[in-house]
Amino acid sequence: MYIKIITIIACVSAVFFNPACKKNPQEIMEKEMKLSGKAEVNVEIKKLRDSLGGVKEVFEKAQIHTKIANIQAEKGDVVSAINSSREAIKYQPNQYLSYYLLGKSYIGAGRYTEAVDELRTSISLKADYALSHFELGNAYYKMMKYREAEGEYRTAVKLDDSLYQAHNNLGVISSMLGNTAEAVKEFEKVKKLAPELPTPYKNLGIIYDTKLKQAGPAIQNYRKYIQMKPDCAERPLVLFWIKELGG
Repeated sequence: MYIKIITIIACVSAVFFNPACKKNPQEIMEKEMKLSGKAEVNVEIKKLRDSLGGVKEVFEKAQIHTKIANIQAEKGDVVSAINSSREAIKYQPNQYLSYYLLGKSYIGAGRYTEAVDELRTSISLKADYALSHFELGNAYYKMMKYREAEGEYRTAVKLDDSLYQAHNNLGVISSMLGNTAEAVKEFEKVKKLAPELPTPYKNLGIIYDTKLKQAGPAIQNYRKYIQMKPDCAERPLVLFWIKELGG
């Protein structure tokens, strides 16, 4: 029998920083970078690497390597992202974003203990950066340290209540730890924050189905999930679950 497992969201788009006052690097602005298409990504990386030749300031070199690491992490090239993050740290060892990217990339590479170390360093440099806490929670989750993961996810949403990925993962952890009401609350929050995301509907369906034994809400959420994600691999299974519940 197929085990119904609620889904954790294990990644978010990385962020990078723009050039700012060299005298005060901690005040640099953060923004999210979204790139589409492999060719565009490779062109952007080449442009950034080419720009290194004319740069003398170590802080600027660190910025460029961090931007490259961000792009590589976003496209899933964790080995290259690790190397670029290390280069950035070599030039500027006190920038939290470089450690964040390195830790995030270590998670992608399955190196969870190293990820914890780097993410803790990022947090030591900037304790109010929600994404570092989120990724630290993901590392703890992978290590099956669920209480520690819960604490980091709670810190992440306290710092940034719009971080729906952390709310979702907090819902997963809450369910695993037996706090079903909290899990439902978190998944409902995700639905409001990210209405186009199908994941919370599947998670809520499983909660209502397996934990609360409420067929009506379970069927409703399962149907919404496959409506939003009609080509999902588990579609036959979800339809079977609906049929099992009398839907």
